[in-house]
Amino acid sequence: MNEITPKPFEDASRPSEKPEMWVQEAIFGHRFIEEQKPYMLVLEVLSVCGSVLRSGTSLFSHGLVDATRSEAITVSIAKRAQLRYLLFEDTALDKIRLNETLTDDEKLDRFVNELNKGFRGRTKVDNAFCYLGERFRGRFSSLAQAIDILRNMEIDALSSRRWTSRFLAPRGPKLLISDIGNSFSSDRRFFGRGGELMYLMLSRSNRASEAAQLIQDHFFSTSDPMDRLLSEIDPESEERTGDAPLGYLPLSHHHSYDRLANDWITVLSLAGLPSPQKFEPLFRLSALNLVRYFMERAAEVGGLCDADGRPSAEPIILDVSGGAIGDMRQRAASHLKRVRETIDEAVEAYIQGKIEKNTKWSKARGHSDPDLRFKLAVEAIHETFHTGIFDKEKLSRRSPEACLSFFVKRATSRSRNNISTLIEPLGKNAGFITARPRAGTWFDGSDEFLEALVMSNTGSEAITVDKFLHKIYEKYRIVIGPNEAGRAFAKRTFDPSSFEENMRFFEQRLTGLGYVRRLSDDCAFVSNPYAI
Repeated sequence: MNEITPKPFEDASRPSEKPEMWVQEAIFGHRFIEEQKPYMLVLEVLSVCGSVLRSGTSLFSHGLVDATRSEAITVSIAKRAQLRYLLFEDTALDKIRLNETLTDDEKLDRFVNELNKGFRGRTKVDNAFCYLGERFRGRFSSLAQAIDILRNMEIDALSSRRWTSRFLAPRGPKLLISDIGNSFSSDRRFFGRGGELMYLMLSRSNRASEAAQLIQDHFFSTSDPMDRLLSEIDPESEERTGDAPLGYLPLSHHHSYDRLANDWITVLSLAGLPSPQKFEPLFRLSALNLVRYFMERAAEVGGLCDADGRPSAEPIILDVSGGAIGDMRQRAASHLKRVRETIDEAVEAYIQGKIEKNTKWSKARGHSDPDLRFKLAVEAIHETFHTGIFDKEKLSRRSPEACLSFFVKRATSRSRNNISTLIEPLGKNAGFITARPRAGTWFDGSDEFLEALVMSNTGSEAITVDKFLHKIYEKYRIVIGPNEAGRAFAKRTFDPSSFEENMRFFEQRLTGLGYVRRLSDDCAFVSNPYAI
């Protein structure tokens, strides 16, 4: 695995994007943010894909500049200000539609005037919607119906996000709307770069060309009726933000990139699953793959190894009883806590390893003058981790060890873009972490998440429940039943009874969802009806 040379701040188009220090970014990438939900990650991947295709370049065809320099890719975002206002901000349509004293053309004229007035107040642009009056003369009811249908295509419609950060289900290139600021510049409020890094993961995977073709076929085809419908109300504006480079992904290759690509390819290849229904399992599996990537990178950097000396990340103890099995819930909660701890330990190990290579640090530790020791230690930390944290804190004189201890604490407890705290919202929104008052937070699989696992890990041939559980353990280190628990806890004693009961819950739930059928008392099979 070659490490890509980091250029920490060159991509920051705004000061707010500049990290306080370059530590977690060096380990995991720049950047992942808590506000970016799993479905937004996939939408951001598709946004990058759309920009790449628009430039006339094939998806995932940009190779690394060289072994240590990232791909030379820049992307821009379509502003689509009028369309966003029409679908997500306008409130005049219903009032005008219900006015029975107006003819169809009078309703259309009034609607266009209200749109122009409201849009001018936000953008200072005049007559932005006159094109609707020309296209829909005598057809106001058709326009209203088209807007209603497209508004119903909104994802997460009950959110209170600003109107420039609302999104449609990705059913064609016209429906791919990116996140953008109120001033129609890229402020990365919700598309924080996590999707850009997933694009790079797919691009650096060993199945990049297969993934590229499937993504283009499913998300950039103009054959979907929703895409054609949006074309009728779209002003076809080509105004875009300026080109900007993608985020930073540290490693040129990692096995987690291949696993992510495999899941995307498997889901997009399901012939029996309609294209519009593939988006949901895709974003749930993408979140799972990111969490596994974080866990595996933490194990590598933190030096967590198995008996053979290979990096070994913590397993995901997945409770599927809905919290009914107290022991499973507690185990799942303790392992979630342990995952967070391993990330903090990796951050500390990275800091310790990097600072030892700085000559000023060696001088600081060996110098007898307390003031010079402090000065050299601060300079070493600032230079090594691209930070100015001690300038802000105005700390009194401390030993080099005390300075580093303070910095480690800040690096592991930072309130923004902290991977150890990001895992919880990512897992909750993907369906494999839950939180309840007085019960706590733990790894827990929702029906939708379990369905996604079946879709990505079962082909046209049914497999036994035992083999399915073995497969997801090998692939994601997910532990549900006693056999996998035995492998995960090979050197620890544990009571298998709670895992046996958890496995029974798993079979019952998948039976209810239609994915498991029992042929005899001893044999139950998991089948994927969409893998034709």
